[in-house]
Amino acid sequence: MSTKYEHEHDHHDHHHHDECGCGDDHHDHDHCHDDGCGHDHCHDDGCGCGHDHEHGGEVNKKEFWTKVIIAGIFFIAGYIINEAFTQPASLKYAAMACFAVSYLVVGFEIIREAVEGIMHKNFFNENFLMAIASIGAFAIGEYAEGCAVVLLYTIGEFLQDLAVGKSRKSITDMIQSAPQKVHIEKGGKLVDVDPEEVKPGDIFTVNPGEKIELDGIVESGSAEVDTAALTGESIPASVSAGDEVYSGSVNADGLLRIKATKAYSDSTVARILDMIQDADSKKSHAEKFITRFARYYTPAVCLVALLIILVPPIFFGGEWKEWAYRGLSALVVSCPCAIVISIPLSFFSGLGASSKQGILIKGSNYLELLSKFDVAVFDKTGTVTSGKFEYVNCECVHCHCEDKKNHRELLGLIAACEKYSTHPIAKSVCLAFGQYADHFEVSDAKNYAGMGVSAVVNGIKYYAGNEKLMKQVGVDFKETSTIGTAIYLCTDKEFLGNIVFADVIKTDSKEAISELGKMGVKKTVMLTGDKEPIAADMAKKAGINEYYAKLLPQEKVEKVKALQQGTDDIVLYTGDGINDAPVLAQSDVGVAMGGIGSDVAIEAADVVIMSDSLSKLPVARKIAKKTMNIVHENIIFSIAVKVLIIIGCAIGIFNENAMWLAVFGDVGVCLIAVANALRAMHVSKKVKKKQHTLN
Repeated sequence: MSTKYEHEHDHHDHHHHDECGCGDDHHDHDHCHDDGCGHDHCHDDGCGCGHDHEHGGEVNKKEFWTKVIIAGIFFIAGYIINEAFTQPASLKYAAMACFAVSYLVVGFEIIREAVEGIMHKNFFNENFLMAIASIGAFAIGEYAEGCAVVLLYTIGEFLQDLAVGKSRKSITDMIQSAPQKVHIEKGGKLVDVDPEEVKPGDIFTVNPGEKIELDGIVESGSAEVDTAALTGESIPASVSAGDEVYSGSVNADGLLRIKATKAYSDSTVARILDMIQDADSKKSHAEKFITRFARYYTPAVCLVALLIILVPPIFFGGEWKEWAYRGLSALVVSCPCAIVISIPLSFFSGLGASSKQGILIKGSNYLELLSKFDVAVFDKTGTVTSGKFEYVNCECVHCHCEDKKNHRELLGLIAACEKYSTHPIAKSVCLAFGQYADHFEVSDAKNYAGMGVSAVVNGIKYYAGNEKLMKQVGVDFKETSTIGTAIYLCTDKEFLGNIVFADVIKTDSKEAISELGKMGVKKTVMLTGDKEPIAADMAKKAGINEYYAKLLPQEKVEKVKALQQGTDDIVLYTGDGINDAPVLAQSDVGVAMGGIGSDVAIEAADVVIMSDSLSKLPVARKIAKKTMNIVHENIIFSIAVKVLIIIGCAIGIFNENAMWLAVFGDVGVCLIAVANALRAMHVSKKVKKKQHTLN
């Protein structure tokens, strides 16, 4: 990648130094281990609070609600007794006993984890803060507040766990379900085996309604295949013998016999899942900031709380109980979990929303760059255009055709010459006019690299190719004025004519590029190896600002470098992911089009659009912008509320309500931030409708 962002663009090495805030250095993370510091590092975001930020584990709902109901009953009983009865004094002890039972039912686990944190030198963790604040409240006689702190905190954490766990599950369930047995053909019989046991070359069958577990080629049968989990496209694709199919797709109807082309571990769905999991290692600037911020914020706020407790009574004669209450309230609100949980969750939700649209983003750093790239650079063939050549025009110079209008003889001769060529245009010619060559006898076919072919057709040697081949043969020919790729035909003695095929612009390209401009992209550029007139025509049709033609792969890299140099502009390059690996790597954000089934695309690019639809790019930018807006909202909201509550506690604005407000400032703010983060998972109906229109 470019120098500006090269530290973020390690495509393959996910071993990194993960500063979790627990005091240990974690090299070569596998993202799911216990390092003995008292918390799970599956998704520890480095807040230094010691809280388990994974939030995706199984929650024993029955056990939780049993504890909460019991604690709630004793809390209410204690509160009623404490507030309604002043005499006799024994009732006060009864109220204290109720509060104590309520506290121990839900607070025992908090105290235990706080002690474990201390033993592992992890002092500034959330459990420690809650334990000190609640015990301190009991010590100064504020039993209801002390009990309410741990009770509401426990309920809040449970709700967070449910929300975060639901978001992660919805993403993994998108393409992953329990692997089905594969019906493999063995010894003339169908045998059910695990997908991992299937080898490339094995034949397996997929019944209607079943998921295709492995990549392969259809041997026989036809069906409608739902690829929504991979591409985000709602319209099923028709497949028959010879067509490729991909794991993660669903056979909607018909029986398919498929030859496996990859092992299960190398299948499309397996690679996608690996990529989603690896995305956690690619942190955005915002996430890195929060990690650093939290490491200093928590100790600083704890110091402020201590000063609130000590300074007024010692130096100004303040009442110990009053200032201890204020300081403990500040302590409750001090934990930064609201931003430390919600920020990574916002990015994860954004990545999930993109995945549902068939847009795979390899990390939150690339999601952040997608939201603000300035220059969009495109390959032409297969990206802006369909990559499928269509017949445009025929010009016959020495016409020997019986049909003077359709020139079938000229078309047939060119098709006959191109019969044995593997060039994409040759295939298009044979597909369009191959029937005109059926009666010809073809022999001695020869390929001329970069120029064309020759062949003996019905005893006469013909040459079919570009201008270079005509010049090499030495015939007097006339170049066509028709825009497109021309195939000229001649013999050793005379020039016969030409046909022109042209790549056509995708139906959604112009609208997609226009949308990017409306979203703040300053400039669009097209890079192609094709001729100047063709490049100019396509750029004009697509609404692209600049274009560069006749470029070799290395020259494309140099053009992207030139766009990056001397400016802070973030350059995005979109290509087909097969021939554009060098320029994909050079760009600040590399986007591969049509990545379904393409190993090269998945490996080389930072973003993979699984379909061939360019309209997915503005959708990706829309999701990225929404995600970043949510991230900034959560940062500002969480910090502002906490700072205001701490200031209020310090100057005594909230008085006896300080502890209750502090609980809201911790648990309530965190829940609001988490709920806001989950908004990133949902693509607006406007975006979906727009995309459907473009497609």
